[in-house]
Amino acid sequence: MTRPSISPESAIVEVKTPSSGRSPKRPRFPLRAIDLFSGAGGLSQGFRDAGYEVPFALDFDADSCATYEKNHPETHVECASITDFSPAQIKKLAGGRIDVVLGGPSCQSFSTAGRRSGWVADGDERNDLWEHMFKVVEHIKPKAFVMENVPGMVYWKEGAFGDMILKRFTDIGYTVRKEILLAADWGVPQRRRRLFIVGILGDREFTFPEPTHMGGWRRDSLEMWEKKRQEKGLLPHLTVEDALGDLPPLESHMISSTRYLVPKDKATPFAQLMRGSGRVIRDHDVQALATDTAALIAHVPSGGTWRDVPPHLLPDRYRGMRRTDSTNLLGRLDWNLPSYTITTQFNNVTTGCFTHPTENRSLSVREGARLQTFPDKYEFVGSVASRCRQIGNAVPPLLASVLAHEVATQVWGTRAEEVHPRPAIMKRGAASRTAEAIDNVAKAKAKREANQDTASERGVRDALNAAGINYVLKERPEKSARPNKEIVIVDSRIVVMVSGCFLHGCEKHSRLTKSSTKWWADKIKLNRARDDASRAAWKAEGYEVVEFWEHEDPEDSRRHVQEVIEALKTASMASLQPKLMA
Repeated sequence: MTRPSISPESAIVEVKTPSSGRSPKRPRFPLRAIDLFSGAGGLSQGFRDAGYEVPFALDFDADSCATYEKNHPETHVECASITDFSPAQIKKLAGGRIDVVLGGPSCQSFSTAGRRSGWVADGDERNDLWEHMFKVVEHIKPKAFVMENVPGMVYWKEGAFGDMILKRFTDIGYTVRKEILLAADWGVPQRRRRLFIVGILGDREFTFPEPTHMGGWRRDSLEMWEKKRQEKGLLPHLTVEDALGDLPPLESHMISSTRYLVPKDKATPFAQLMRGSGRVIRDHDVQALATDTAALIAHVPSGGTWRDVPPHLLPDRYRGMRRTDSTNLLGRLDWNLPSYTITTQFNNVTTGCFTHPTENRSLSVREGARLQTFPDKYEFVGSVASRCRQIGNAVPPLLASVLAHEVATQVWGTRAEEVHPRPAIMKRGAASRTAEAIDNVAKAKAKREANQDTASERGVRDALNAAGINYVLKERPEKSARPNKEIVIVDSRIVVMVSGCFLHGCEKHSRLTKSSTKWWADKIKLNRARDDASRAAWKAEGYEVVEFWEHEDPEDSRRHVQEVIEALKTASMASLQPKLMA
């Protein structure tokens, strides 16, 4: 999957200036960059948007290379491993001067998945891919390089690995800076954190750009971040609605390409930037959900997760989970917030927060591309799963463009917008929410997940209400008792205790945690002691205690309660019979 090498003639003309203590060389545009580990071309697209020329790209994945070639036909693409080429061969294939080397070495072994087995295993060849990029930089000596990876790359071996990388580049004459950037802080509608390492040849130190947007990570701190944003005079983070609100709904599970008209009230500045002048939407494809998965996400509200699904409907693998575990699993995106990180499996709602805000389906390929800031004209090659993988692995082009402009400014003293202006900073389509509105979102979420109002308790109460069984909610006054209110059927003197499987040590589903094991074991032990104390206190007052676990169907709970009520009535009548006969 290659083309003839690009002619070495470039449009760059250096202005010859003395090198000591004077302004840097100022080449005419386009500056030239090569992209190693290019994937589908997110970094390349961002640098092209900033006016750079990208004459050479390399990646091992066939679909990614096909996508790159379709969207960058002027680039010489090699579909092979970087290990197949020497730095000298790469320089030759680039066909001329190279100003910047770009690269995102495979990051899977440093990712969250890699942490599950104790971070990264020694001997994993993916750990060494960065070194091949290093050797290219060492041979070519570009004015600058930009490396992207997951934050775990600098944390491995208590930070020693990241320090070693920086030292290697420093030893060959580069001044290197690293920073973990939140993409949403530069107008990307996504809370994506990634590591960027930027090196400049010589003693000039790169300064990362100042954020243009601000917002919060957690729902319980959104109000605080909103106040900070207003104080700093920054724009609010772009939202899922800003990015996706103009796209047509998917009535069926797949549409490949269609023309569409955008309602005027949905055409946000961001959507207009992504659409350009086009009216054809491509890659608006999704995979059909499994029937059982579709049934689960139908219970998840906007901004909710697996914790909003009635517990008795959840598969067994969820039973031993803490309410704080896998907080984005089966998550449904909120129109009013940026999306969570778009991963390589955003087509699978069981792997994270990838359910459409209002439709019961996963995000489409195009929706993931929008959240990654790929323009709508960008076409992807391969199956739905392959296209999603390419998009999830990419650097958001908009963020790459921000860095590209900064590199041009700080290395050559020439802003890229002299040739190719940056798009205007995107404001949100709707007026910014007030701090009070943001606080209300957080409070609504907290109320849904409050201990005294769990989904399993609501399910049992709803079942009792439907059966016409009257009850009140009462709390035991004893300090040793359960802090939540119990369902008390006063007329029949019955107390219904509903317990969560994980926090109360359900014998069927309890399990040891992978972290804070003793802390959680002690907490569960305390909860079981409180259960015993509450049970004893209610019985001492003459109440019959009926207990249910969250994994049980509320309808079964209702039937059991009715059976107990009937049994108590029968027992009461039996005890009265001798007295009546006497």
